[in-house]
Amino acid sequence: MKRYFLAYISLLMLLVTACKKIDVTGDERTSDIRTIGDFIHNNYDLSLLSAALQQTALLDSLNAAGPFTIWAPDNKAFNNIGIYKADDFSRLNKDSLRTALKNLLLPERIYTSVIPTQLDNRYTCLGGMSSYISVGMIGANADAFPTAFNGSMVYDAGKRNLAMKNGVIHLLKAVPKYIAQNTQELLAADTTLSIFVALLKKTNQWDALKTAGPFTVYAPVNDAFRNYQLTPDSIARIDLSRYKPLAFTVYTLGLKPHHILMSDLLVTGASSARIDLGDGYAINPNPYGGFNVYAPPGAKWNYHSPGGTTIADGAKGQDIMGTNGVVNRINNILLYPDSLLIK
Repeated sequence: MKRYFLAYISLLMLLVTACKKIDVTGDERTSDIRTIGDFIHNNYDLSLLSAALQQTALLDSLNAAGPFTIWAPDNKAFNNIGIYKADDFSRLNKDSLRTALKNLLLPERIYTSVIPTQLDNRYTCLGGMSSYISVGMIGANADAFPTAFNGSMVYDAGKRNLAMKNGVIHLLKAVPKYIAQNTQELLAADTTLSIFVALLKKTNQWDALKTAGPFTVYAPVNDAFRNYQLTPDSIARIDLSRYKPLAFTVYTLGLKPHHILMSDLLVTGASSARIDLGDGYAINPNPYGGFNVYAPPGAKWNYHSPGGTTIADGAKGQDIMGTNGVVNRINNILLYPDSLLIK
C-alpha cells in the first residue's frame, strides 16, 4: 500500500535442518530427508510452535508432500507475548489458533532471496490472509537482506531459507498478529482503548475506520488519557472548533491510506524517516517501539508532545493487523491538545 513518507527519505527502497534439539542451524546434508513437520517437532527452540501445531492437528500435515513455506516464531517470540509452555495454548480458542497458524503458511516454496526488495509484497496464506512480506536492500548478499513477515523480523542467515524435503522454513523473532476484523472492530473489542474510541467518535473519525482503508492507528491506552484528566465525559465536552484538527487526527495519520508496520523502517534502514502530518508536523515511529513527534517552528523534536511514548505492553501491543489496517497500542498521547489551540 502506498506510503506518504517525506520525500527526502524515500525509504531507501522501491527500490534448519539439524538433528540436535538445541540447534536450529540449517544442514544441507539432511535437508533432502527431513520434512518441515519433523524438523519443527525435533527442535527445542521451536517446541512451542510444535505444541501449537499439534494441538490444532496441523503438525502432521507439514509432513505431507507440500510444498510449504512456514514463517516460524521461535520460543522467545512466543515468550514475548506471554506464552511459556504448551498448556498456555489451551487458553486460546482452538479455531482461532488454527487459523493463526495457517496464516504462517504459504502453499509454495519461497526463499527470501527471490522476494522483490520492496515493502508489502503480498502472498496469500493458507489461513486466507493476504500477508505483507517486506525485504530491504542492505548489504551485498540477497540471502541476508533484512526481511519481515507481517511486521515480524526474520532471523539472519542460519535461521532462514532452511531447505526441507517438502518446503522451506524461516524463523521469526516475533509472533505476527492478525485478526479478521476491520480497524473499527479491533478498537471496539479492546476495553483498554475505550477512551480513545470516545475520542474518535467525538472527532468524527470513527465511521471511516470500517471503510476500505488501509489505516494505521496509534491508539493510546486509557491510562494515557487519564494522566491528562481526559475521560469520556470531558472528551464529550470538547469544543472542537477551538483546536486544529491535527490535535486529534495525529493518531490516525489523518485517515490517509497508510499501512505502516513498526519494522518497516528497520527493513529499509531508514530509522529516522518521518511521516509528514502537514502544517510542519511529522512523526517518526522508530523500529524499536518508540515515537518521536516533530513540530514547528523548525521541526523541533517532541516540542509539543511528551517524551517516552512507546508501544504499550511490548510485543502484545505492536502491529495488530486487521482486514483494513494496523493498530499499535501506545502508552502516552502524541501531542498536547492545548498546543494546537486556534488563537
